[in-house]
Amino acid sequence: MSDNHLNNQKSEAISNFNTELDIILLLQIFKKNLLLFIAIILACVVVSFLYLRYTVPLYQSQLVLQVGSKNTADQVLKVDNFQEDEDVAKDVELLKSKFLLKRALAKLPLEVSYFNKGKFLTFELYRNSPLEVSFVVKDSSIIGLPFYVELTGNSKFKLYENELFLGEFSNNQEIKLSKVNFKVFIDGYEEVKASQSNIKGTSLYFTINDIENLTNNYISRLNVYPLNPSAKTISLSFQDNNAVKTADILTALANEYIVYDIEERSKSSKKVIEFLDDQLDKYYNKVKLSENSIEDFQKTNKLSDIDKFSSLYVDRVNKLENDLIDFDLQKNVLTEINNSLKGKTKEINVYNLLPILSGTEYETRITALITDLQDLLVQRQKILTESTKESETLKLHDQQIEIQKEVLFKSISSLVEKLEYRRKEIVKKIAEIQNKYLNVPAKELEYARLQRVLSIDEKFFTLIMEKRTEYSISEAGFVPQHTILDKAVIPGLPFSPNKKIIITTGILLGIVISIIILILRYILKNTISSIDEITKHANALVGILGSVPIYSREIPVSQLVINRDPKSIISESFRSIRTNLQFISNVEGKKVMAITSTISGEGKTFCTLNLGGIIAMSGKKVIILDLDMRKPKIHTGFGVKNDKGMSTILIDKDDVRSCIHHSELQNLDFITSGPIPPNPSELIISGKLDEVVEDLKKDYDLVILDNPPIGLVSDAMEMLKKVDYPIYIFKCEYSRKNFINNLNKLIVENGIKNLSVILNGVDFSNKYYSYGYNYNYSYGNKDGYYYDDTKKENIVNRVLKRKKKG
Repeated sequence: MSDNHLNNQKSEAISNFNTELDIILLLQIFKKNLLLFIAIILACVVVSFLYLRYTVPLYQSQLVLQVGSKNTADQVLKVDNFQEDEDVAKDVELLKSKFLLKRALAKLPLEVSYFNKGKFLTFELYRNSPLEVSFVVKDSSIIGLPFYVELTGNSKFKLYENELFLGEFSNNQEIKLSKVNFKVFIDGYEEVKASQSNIKGTSLYFTINDIENLTNNYISRLNVYPLNPSAKTISLSFQDNNAVKTADILTALANEYIVYDIEERSKSSKKVIEFLDDQLDKYYNKVKLSENSIEDFQKTNKLSDIDKFSSLYVDRVNKLENDLIDFDLQKNVLTEINNSLKGKTKEINVYNLLPILSGTEYETRITALITDLQDLLVQRQKILTESTKESETLKLHDQQIEIQKEVLFKSISSLVEKLEYRRKEIVKKIAEIQNKYLNVPAKELEYARLQRVLSIDEKFFTLIMEKRTEYSISEAGFVPQHTILDKAVIPGLPFSPNKKIIITTGILLGIVISIIILILRYILKNTISSIDEITKHANALVGILGSVPIYSREIPVSQLVINRDPKSIISESFRSIRTNLQFISNVEGKKVMAITSTISGEGKTFCTLNLGGIIAMSGKKVIILDLDMRKPKIHTGFGVKNDKGMSTILIDKDDVRSCIHHSELQNLDFITSGPIPPNPSELIISGKLDEVVEDLKKDYDLVILDNPPIGLVSDAMEMLKKVDYPIYIFKCEYSRKNFINNLNKLIVENGIKNLSVILNGVDFSNKYYSYGYNYNYSYGNKDGYYYDDTKKENIVNRVLKRKKKG
């Protein structure tokens, strides 16, 4: 249990260590790219300001409407309210319909639109245009085309259709073209001309509009929704690039809704009054005819009082005759409704039919059927606005309408048949009564019949007169209760683009882009950053000798820095590496060291010289052999000729002792590479090199081989297998992570033992790069134990040094 616990603690510690390294690496990437991130954020902010500057603002105006109506005359007269119950949803659909919007737009000055076009933006001059155009359209293809007006002086202007020049005309001159005739009046001609001259690149133009096209364009900008169904309040909003137009259109729409509602509601009362007037004329003539008939009968037959003889007969027949007339009236009403519906089902108006049914015994039944049919037709119109005539939804809805029509027609036919049957029964009863009174004198019977007809006509005439009076008062008593609670005001600030939102979005977008770049650079980072990354991916047999910090000061030509600053961190780092060499091989005797890297530029020669120098400073004799014959550097660093060296030694042209050079550092010698041979690989593996090394070991404690990069050529492979200290150099933030695979191949495939790594170019001022190898140096000035030579000099010191050199 204790071992498992220790393993868990170890795994957790490693995980926390890696997490902290990742965080530090992210911070380092952020620090390196801080200026880039700031530039990205500033660029996004600039783009936001450019978007705000060169985007036409969109304004939105709002209006709150409370709907409702009241008929005070109905309440006083107690007239049946045959109109439909008010529903906010229906009002909402009406307010956002193209039909009502078209009526509202027709009340506004939108026949011609005027614009001021600049270099980047175009603004509509609604109610604020110096131009005033009156026109007569001959060809509808002219609708929507821009006509540009260019003022030339002397109250004249040039007219263009797009880029087509139409001519030069005078102010308010009648212009006759093939497709349109119009007059262009320019108010304040000189002021407009001066404005165009001062602001270059601007031009005035106008377009002739079609209300239908405007309706189709504006309907998508209109938003209507119920605000509070209980209070019957509706919110309306409209968006446009002109602030004044948004308020005008909403106000016009609300006013037009009120006017339309009054028209529709009064239309029903008018229909009833027209019907009653027609019946009044009809029954007035009947009453007059009946009175004349009685008068003629009395004069002809000299009759005065016959009521006593036929009162019983009159009463019974009178009642049956009243029923007969009632049935005829109901039958006529049904027939009229049936005729009204045939062929006009798409134009059914419940307001026109319900008054006719008022007071009949089948009012409820037929009214329900007609109302359902009208609702289906309204739904059909709504479906047409959302889909085509060929859609399956519309076809299915048409089938429902046909079924409803069939039910209505059959119901009417059934009622007509029932009325016809009942009429026949009454006629039969009247005939029976008349047969019983055959013995009554014919004159009395005729006189009684005439009186009965007159009485019925008078009653019906009086009833119609009363109803007409009631509906006339009802029509006058209708008062709309629609109220504009919040009027549409001209917006002072644009609805879009919103300045705060756009700028905030720009800043956030810049931050997001910066974070994405930061994450991508972290994910795609392919260079070695720390010793920990090497140990994490390398074979377990690979040893870590240490790391070498960046030498921020000017590196001498010889690349030897440990003798110039013996108390510096870089000198101490090489001492630490020298100490760690004993862990690789602590056997006494002469040693051979081979140093290589993956590619050129990783600091292989720099590490070779300074590591050799620090070992020489400990009292051991060291010699460095430059085996990088393709790209030799050691002779340049020490300032010696390269006319002879390892290439000439390996071909037995020169003796080893004659090619040895002494450096400025005691106990440190070197042999240059010599002239560049055509076959350096063959020279190195020929076996002669082993003899040279053995010969040098007689005089030197350590022979260091500065090999060519093993990632480019395989010259160093054989020597790495034979030496005591095979060392591989990586450079921080330069060597790629996949270079670590070369270490594994050298150990696994080539069998190289004791292979060790040095990480060069580490920034010790960065916590991430120096993580895991804190030497606890006592930094200070050169009088202290060690001082920090990794800090970068300020600009002033660098400039002063260059001047001294100059």
